[in-house]
Amino acid sequence: MKNVLCIYYSQSGQLTEIVKNFAKPFENSTDYSVTYANIEPLHDFGFPWKGYDFFDAFPESVNKIPCEIKPLNIQNEDYDLIIFAYSVWYMSPTIPSNSFLLSEQAKRIFKNKPVITLLGVRNMWVVAQEYVKERILELGGILVGNIVLRDKAENLTGIVTISYFVFTGKKDRFLGFFPKPGISEQDITGVKLFGEIVKTNFNNNSLEKLQDELVKAKAVKVKPYLCTVERMAFKRVFKKWANFMLKKGGAGDPARRTRVKMFIFYFPVAILLIAPIEYIFFIIFAPFRINTIKKEIKYYSGIKLNSNI
Repeated sequence: MKNVLCIYYSQSGQLTEIVKNFAKPFENSTDYSVTYANIEPLHDFGFPWKGYDFFDAFPESVNKIPCEIKPLNIQNEDYDLIIFAYSVWYMSPTIPSNSFLLSEQAKRIFKNKPVITLLGVRNMWVVAQEYVKERILELGGILVGNIVLRDKAENLTGIVTISYFVFTGKKDRFLGFFPKPGISEQDITGVKLFGEIVKTNFNNNSLEKLQDELVKAKAVKVKPYLCTVERMAFKRVFKKWANFMLKKGGAGDPARRTRVKMFIFYFPVAILLIAPIEYIFFIIFAPFRINTIKKEIKYYSGIKLNSNI
């Protein structure tokens, strides 16, 4: 019997649903034993978010500063396949997810093991995944597949609906006409198709072909414009704001409250004004970057790590 370990942190419960549906093909087989391990912070992040707390988590998310977490509640640390599922906060893995990746336990669990990353996100994920690729490599793990489930609403619409969700905890239609927030139920239940693809390749010892099959099955969809905006915003904006806040103290420090409030006012301005301008420039220059764009789509759809991208 092969042992599969699913590691995840789910603040709202959505990622838990994704993981459980993905693992159904393994659960339904007598050849596999599936273990679910929820990452538990000592001081959990509440859901729905309180407005200030949401923005106060920004510096630690961006700068990959861990929080204290409990050891995973598992019987042993030797598994045949690892599923590492995570969501994204501020273009970074959630703080608890990252905290696990930085733990000693992760070193023992990941070493020499095949790893599948399974993401449940709004729309921006490539910067976070590049970091996770690097961490898995440093931990001695072998990334063999990546699957991304995302909110398919357009960028500005998605900002409205996801804000409604994270600050109220409700997943209905905001004002009665906006689309439901988050990843669709169809995609959440349909993720078991990707689980079946992973199981088949694992059974056939053909994990080197797995990502190509997942891409063909549309397990990953890369949007070049969002990749460009993400990389630019993370390096030029997010890092600077995060460092600016951290100069006044760590998580929850009242000394940085003024700077957090400054960011609260800046954030919607950047989304509503700067992002559309970036989109216009992207459209203008895209015809001159066709080969680069194709290369980026191929790279981010894959699992290899290239620091030059």
